[in-house]
Amino acid sequence: MRTAIIGCGALGSVVGGLLLEAGQDVIFIERDPSEVALIRQKGLRIDGVSGDRILCPNIFHCDDQPGTFDLVLVLVKAYDTQSANPILAKILATSGLILTLQNGVGNYETLQAAFPGRVLLGTTTMGAMTVSPGYVRHTGFGTTVIGEEDGRITDRTRAVVQFLGTMKGGTVQTTDNAVGTVWSKLIINAAINAPCALLQIRNGALPQNPAGRRLIHEIVSECEAIVRAKGITLLFDDPEERVLEVCKGTAENICSMLQDMRARRKTEIGYINGALTQEADRLGLSVAVNKTLTLLIEALEATASWRIHAD
Repeated sequence: MRTAIIGCGALGSVVGGLLLEAGQDVIFIERDPSEVALIRQKGLRIDGVSGDRILCPNIFHCDDQPGTFDLVLVLVKAYDTQSANPILAKILATSGLILTLQNGVGNYETLQAAFPGRVLLGTTTMGAMTVSPGYVRHTGFGTTVIGEEDGRITDRTRAVVQFLGTMKGGTVQTTDNAVGTVWSKLIINAAINAPCALLQIRNGALPQNPAGRRLIHEIVSECEAIVRAKGITLLFDDPEERVLEVCKGTAENICSMLQDMRARRKTEIGYINGALTQEADRLGLSVAVNKTLTLLIEALEATASWRIHAD
């Protein structure tokens, strides 16, 4: 299965690296020419739970024409999903498939609108973070889940699961509830990422005080109201308890939103808490906490250059 990965950030680099090490035919596509040049010259360093090594992947700039592919993994930030469509249009084989494993909601809809019937929906709890350009850390293997929006278990999902299952470590599986899987991860991200980014703490510190636990409770309660109104079935009966478990299990992790803020990159807040706010408005629900978190993160992004630093 000839495969391309669009987006060579932390997750894309780790997934691509593991597939390369499994002997798969995979190339990287990146829009930052300096990143492309760096990896071509010095290779890609990956360390962490899967070991410390330097790989030499085939990497192309998004304006290049590297051929056509049977499977394209879209792993760009959610706000860049639309910009992936022109790349997909030129590299996706006639019967090729697209798989999104991105954070937030709206990615599948954006891709499906441009390539109807050719997009698979998925999530992953694989952990990765960028250390520096051309150097990423693999922080956890996790579970990758793939399915069809309508819940069918199809031959094509099985084929993609079998392919991704060649990666070392972790698990890859199909699901008959892909939408519920995405929303389950959305709730976890909404309850952890924005609070940890604002407080500048690791995941495990968030529930270690009454105020932090109350914040988790308020976020999750608002999310549950949206899920009930939409008729979505989550993967767990107690979302709040699941968030607490994730905080404990990823206690030392620096969430991706805090990583983005530290690097002065745009965050995915609009596709996490912001998306929840928009959906609540559409449904006539009040989600004051998620709305406030969205505004605070957006304000922090907008005022980055005005930040006051201690002498």
